[in-house]
Amino acid sequence: MFKARDLGIDIEEIDRRLADNWSLPTRFYWDPKIFDLEMEAIFARNWLYFGSVHQVARPGDVAVRRMGRLPIVVTRDRSGTLRAFLNICRHRGYTVVEGNKTNCLRLACRYHGWSYHLDGTLAHAPDAAGEAGFCRNELGLATVAIEQWGPALFVNPDAEAGPIASFWGRGYARSEAEGLAPDAEGFELVREVIYDVETNWKLWYDNGAECYHCALIHGESFANAYQSDAGTYETETGPNFSFNMYHGKPREGANAGPASDNPVLQAFPGFVGFRDGDILHHAGMVPVAPDRTCHVTHYYARPGTDPDYVKAWCDLWDQTYREDNVVTADQHRNLAAAQQPWNRYVASREFGAQHISREIWRHCKAALQA
Repeated sequence: MFKARDLGIDIEEIDRRLADNWSLPTRFYWDPKIFDLEMEAIFARNWLYFGSVHQVARPGDVAVRRMGRLPIVVTRDRSGTLRAFLNICRHRGYTVVEGNKTNCLRLACRYHGWSYHLDGTLAHAPDAAGEAGFCRNELGLATVAIEQWGPALFVNPDAEAGPIASFWGRGYARSEAEGLAPDAEGFELVREVIYDVETNWKLWYDNGAECYHCALIHGESFANAYQSDAGTYETETGPNFSFNMYHGKPREGANAGPASDNPVLQAFPGFVGFRDGDILHHAGMVPVAPDRTCHVTHYYARPGTDPDYVKAWCDLWDQTYREDNVVTADQHRNLAAAQQPWNRYVASREFGAQHISREIWRHCKAALQA
């Protein structure tokens, strides 16, 4: 259990500052001890975006990804059931699966040859037969909760976690109604992009939750395609989510006219879903270290959508994210100098970032002892 006094955290001051439009203490953006708290309080017990169901579409498909400190493997077993496990051999802790696979029969660790069925049960442990106290049934891979939402896959390190619908609450119902989780078979996966960003995950998250910066940073990308000035988009917030409705600017070309409404879900911690008519993208980030964040984006399109438009739309978002990566890396370098203890928000434009900070603090505070 983490203790506030051991971490130098003044709970009452943070409560007061957040209520008065200040940020979290800026040491939260670089301190390794705070990072340890967040990994336990947030990323070890909540639903995290793993990737696309298209990556495990057929029985025998296997996908791997490191989710913060946890290596995760997702399988489609021979019965067609999706499963998720810690990608850690029960023998000596070596990584079992070292890359994505297709037509896989078993998950085999190359260290000592232990292997597992696609349902996680132990298949073979060389030379262990008949050994006293060796119980095969107790040596399957550790289970991780998994849930599919449209074409998106989410995992939760807590194998007994409740459903995403309960965790997101109103955000789940709103997103379903706005088409952010369409039938996966109605959309093709057209691009995957993985960014390794030299910043703290909260700076990346704050940035994506407000559009105060959009006109200046994204004048040739996001803000060139969507209305982002004050009062041009609507926002709803609640526990574990925020929801924005952006309106597209006119564009030319086949299939180029955006839907009149462009819904965006920000689901805690770090998932983004965006729908523009026949195009969809899902993205998620996980912390790697106090100064590194992994950001994964998957782009989808309905079959038959003009490929030039699909490319232009994916390129627009890729440019937007790369611009954000530069900005947030610069922020991190400056704040890590430890000379500015608090950041001040502009509440009328950064209410989304404030909401995210308060959600982060709510989860962290729940894990703290005085």
